[in-house]
Amino acid sequence: MVDEETPLTGGSSTLGQKVIVLNIERIRFWGLLGGAALLLTGVFVSTFAVVFPETDTPSSFWDKLFHGAPSDFDSKQTFIYKMFGFNHTCTMLDFNPSKTISALIIMLHTVPCCFFVVCHYLRITAQTDPKYDSLKKVTNIFTPIQFLVFLYFYMVFVNSPDGVYGTPEGMTKFTLHYIPYMLWQLGMLLMGIQQCWFIHLKGMVPFSWITVDMMWTYVQFLIVLFCVYCYFCWSFILGSPAWDTHTSLLGKRAAQTIMYTWDIAAVVVPTIMAWVESTDGNDTMFVFKELQ
Repeated sequence: MVDEETPLTGGSSTLGQKVIVLNIERIRFWGLLGGAALLLTGVFVSTFAVVFPETDTPSSFWDKLFHGAPSDFDSKQTFIYKMFGFNHTCTMLDFNPSKTISALIIMLHTVPCCFFVVCHYLRITAQTDPKYDSLKKVTNIFTPIQFLVFLYFYMVFVNSPDGVYGTPEGMTKFTLHYIPYMLWQLGMLLMGIQQCWFIHLKGMVPFSWITVDMMWTYVQFLIVLFCVYCYFCWSFILGSPAWDTHTSLLGKRAAQTIMYTWDIAAVVVPTIMAWVESTDGNDTMFVFKELQ
């Protein structure tokens, strides 16, 4: 006899089910925070364990850590420093043993972020209100891009920018190193657009003082910042620097400002927003149940 406990799917009621309730914004928060863990680990290991350039008389890890021995990592000798006149934050992750350890730590970022991307896709496409229709169409495009670029972000560690500066081989190594990072930046940009759009439609903007116009301005700012960042890097790769960063202090400071502003706008701000959003009670229920 069919009753209220009869599975609508036709499966047996004796198979049981598992229900998990969580807030996927908390997953995003920990994923984004994993990036900070990556950088802190990289700085520590590079400072105390990396020997670059190679030397015959390096200090031991313990001497550097406990006895004040100077670091054997000279960041001014890296390809990136010689190319731009300053170092990128990733410089602290590019040389072994820091590179190997960082390639493991990065999973604290990529795994939660990939999980969030899939869950966020399901959350958006499950909406039935017609006002979500445009966002659903965009999400069908954004989601696979985000998933792939986050999944393969580890390629920055495979393609180390450790070639000889001024050689085609060295530039090729740097280019192959930069492309996965640029694509990761694209993924963060798409995530920012998607998030602002969704919380606006949902009517769950985490701070009362944030307006729709402010969120739209933030998205526009991210787009412009991403384009300028890419233009700057590619101009050096192609041999026609956008502006001088070696002899011009103003040019160097402008480039560094772009780099750190991106870190704040595309990573720090979303991390804060993810934490606040995770406390709004908009939880998600996952039901695992065999159908036969």
